[in-house]
Amino acid sequence: MKRFICGLFAIIGLLCAVFPGQITAGLPYVLGGAMTAAGILYGISCFRSRIEWASRSSELANALILLAVGVLCMIHGADSIVPLGTTWAIIGLRKTSKSLARMIQSHGKGMEFYTSFAEFLVRLTFSVMLLFYPAEKFETHVLLLGLELIAVSIRLTRRVSPALDAEG
Repeated sequence: MKRFICGLFAIIGLLCAVFPGQITAGLPYVLGGAMTAAGILYGISCFRSRIEWASRSSELANALILLAVGVLCMIHGADSIVPLGTTWAIIGLRKTSKSLARMIQSHGKGMEFYTSFAEFLVRLTFSVMLLFYPAEKFETHVLLLGLELIAVSIRLTRRVSPALDAEG
């Protein structure tokens, strides 16, 4: 199973790295469809019984938001790249914050500190670029995602190091 997942990551990563423009053009429909399907499935699971429905109101609300945003992404197509890019930038900034925390924790630990510092700078740079120029930098981020997926598949195959975003 692990080989299958690593291979899948590598194939998706290669597609993103080789065809970032085409992936970017289709992404609103793929992500919109996935969000719509997830919203429907999560929503249905909340309606098993009246009691569950009331106790799972937060999950139901999330499902309805996923459904609405997914449908809007599919309807707006390429025009939804800006909100998708902004969302991706905010996710990147949250990861940047984790990198900064690791950097602070590793202060005075030599190479670990410098690796954390480099990771922090790269994440901050790309996240800020995507935040302020979501339409212009989205395709670049698809390319970077492809390279990251290829790297992750290699790392998982060889068990070189733990995931960078693992909670510690």
